[in-house]
Amino acid sequence: MDKTTVVILGITGSIGIQAVEVINKIGGYEILAGTYHSNKEMADHLSRNFNIRKLLKMQENYEEIFEELERLKPEITIVAIPGFVSLPVTLKAIDLSNRVLLASKEALVCGGWLVRKALAEKSKQLLPIDSEHSALMQLYEESVQKVLLTSSGGALRDWKLEQLQNAKPEDVLKHPVWKMGKRITVDSATMVNKGFEVLEAYELFGLEVSKIQVLIHKEGLVHAAVFLKDGTVKMHMGFADMRVPIAYALTYPKREYAKLEWPDLSKSDLSFCEVDQNRYPAFHIAYEIWEDYAKRTAYNAADEIAVEWFLKEKIKFTDIPKVIEKTVSKINGQARDLKDLAEIDKSARKATLEVIECL
Repeated sequence: MDKTTVVILGITGSIGIQAVEVINKIGGYEILAGTYHSNKEMADHLSRNFNIRKLLKMQENYEEIFEELERLKPEITIVAIPGFVSLPVTLKAIDLSNRVLLASKEALVCGGWLVRKALAEKSKQLLPIDSEHSALMQLYEESVQKVLLTSSGGALRDWKLEQLQNAKPEDVLKHPVWKMGKRITVDSATMVNKGFEVLEAYELFGLEVSKIQVLIHKEGLVHAAVFLKDGTVKMHMGFADMRVPIAYALTYPKREYAKLEWPDLSKSDLSFCEVDQNRYPAFHIAYEIWEDYAKRTAYNAADEIAVEWFLKEKIKFTDIPKVIEKTVSKINGQARDLKDLAEIDKSARKATLEVIECL
């Protein structure tokens, strides 16, 4: 029996490594190639232990990646690379693969309409790897009136507001629920990550953002919920384990990944609370810019740079939302195609550095 072929773009990141583990456990798949950015040691380790045919270093010029995708034509492409580059790479993956598993938020945040257009024109399938969007996909039905995305609130959720300016990278990177990469862990603490997820939910399910609610849920058991027109609420529960949504997207519509562990509901106290705008000002920006792809692109670019500067301890944690807000306010433009978005992304990065210099 022929194996289903897979390429993993971003194989040394948290999602990429877990995808390799899932594929190895399920069986029936062959990883043709993987890309890495700088962690050659991890890439080589994965290649040796899981018989991955080819490794490619992700360069600024990603034409080599395109050429390799065209040569291999994998049945499934997993896109788990950070940054704006994930958008053109996702569009290429849609062109060449029957199914795209998307973990890179930037593709939908910056160019969601381009992704939707490509999927419609080529009759291809895109499935989210995000735990929240995977949950929504499993719950969604015609009578949905609104949806809920849950958030852990990040590592600083219980800090006093006046203490936040003193937070160091090591404080922010202690996520209370998930084990993730550095940027997304910081984004969890600012809840920019959840702002991205609101925009993703709009693109994936066609719901206006006014119908996408977010609540803080510290236990991390409920990943999403849907509210139906007859007053019914359906919730998706499970452990905080990214291998589950990865496996579900990989084997959809079947469930072939066996975990056989479930939350003990007799010991599970579920709590939900509103998102405090004073604690998470950058999150609320997503609701203000959801129809403007130029500002959405700036939102992503400014966050990426601000987080990088915070991790290097060049700006304060509380400077991150200030940088994002000021940068987004500076960026205006028409987003008609990928070329426009690339120019907007470039301008936004320049504007972000100018904002940081003036802090």
